[in-house]
Amino acid sequence: MNPIPKVESPRRGRRQPYTIIFAPGSGQETWSINLSPERMRKLFIGGAIGAGLFLVIVILALYTLFEFTELQRLRSVNQEQARQIEELRDVSDSVQEKLERVKALDKQIRRMVGIDGGSDAGAEGTGDGASGEGVKAPSPPLNQSSAAPEMAKQELQAFRTVPSRSGSAMSERSRMGATVRQLFRGEPDQLGLLAASIRQLDSELTDQEKEMQQLNQEVTNRLAYLAAVPSSYPVRGEITSPFGNRRSPFGTKNEFHSGLDLASPYGTPVRAAAKGTVVFTGWKPGLGRVVEINHGQGFQTAYCHLSAITAKVNQELERGDTLGNVGNSGRSTGPHLHFMVYLQGQLQDPERYLLH
Repeated sequence: MNPIPKVESPRRGRRQPYTIIFAPGSGQETWSINLSPERMRKLFIGGAIGAGLFLVIVILALYTLFEFTELQRLRSVNQEQARQIEELRDVSDSVQEKLERVKALDKQIRRMVGIDGGSDAGAEGTGDGASGEGVKAPSPPLNQSSAAPEMAKQELQAFRTVPSRSGSAMSERSRMGATVRQLFRGEPDQLGLLAASIRQLDSELTDQEKEMQQLNQEVTNRLAYLAAVPSSYPVRGEITSPFGNRRSPFGTKNEFHSGLDLASPYGTPVRAAAKGTVVFTGWKPGLGRVVEINHGQGFQTAYCHLSAITAKVNQELERGDTLGNVGNSGRSTGPHLHFMVYLQGQLQDPERYLLH
């Protein structure tokens, strides 16, 4: 008996090659490529590797582009920050200079009005007793006012208590300090805010410096005015005859009395009622020996019936300097000083101005 031959299944045996047919178009010859399974496998693996490499290259290119863009942005930010830092340096120098000038003005004003430069005595109070308006016009009767330093102090207090820009400048400094702390905690975007704060502070200091300069000028003018006011008694003594209408001591008629009579012993030193320049010394009918002083600000005083004159014309006298001695020269009933005050050439009641 003959054995039955084995028949192999077409699925089990050597794999057939793959054929790829290219058909360009109707009427044209087709052509094909035969690829073995092994080749197909290699081609597939190679294609996958190529696609992977291409994807990696694309990713690297995009990453490089992103990094380049970020680098350009950082360079731009650094340049802007460098510009802002340079601007901050300039503005900070300006702020420092203005702070020094404001401090100098503050110290000068304090020294002018007799306030200790190291204290804040002028920073408190209401300042109700004076205002800057008194600088530009004569004040009310000075026997209702305070002395010169006190009035100037009150004006300084009034300035400091006005809700001016100084308070906002301090709050601006606080905001600026917070911004600096944020900046050093790694928040560079706060640099612009810091620059704005410093510029705002610079503006505040500019305004405050102008106000301080104005106050300095007003205090200077006010002190000059108060220094010219004849507020010091030229002699100590009883007022024997006030300013104004009176019964004449030489008869029964009424007459206008042009000054203030102060009784004092013969030879008592007579002192200048305020700082000024001697403009006349000599004899005048009825008034006897007379010294006249121009104090500025429209004030002028006359000291009459003197027994002796020690001052000279054009001599500069300080408040309280001796200019002569009490006497009874001229038309007089006894030793006394006839004291006259003029303002803008008009006779004034001396008691309106005498304080001490």
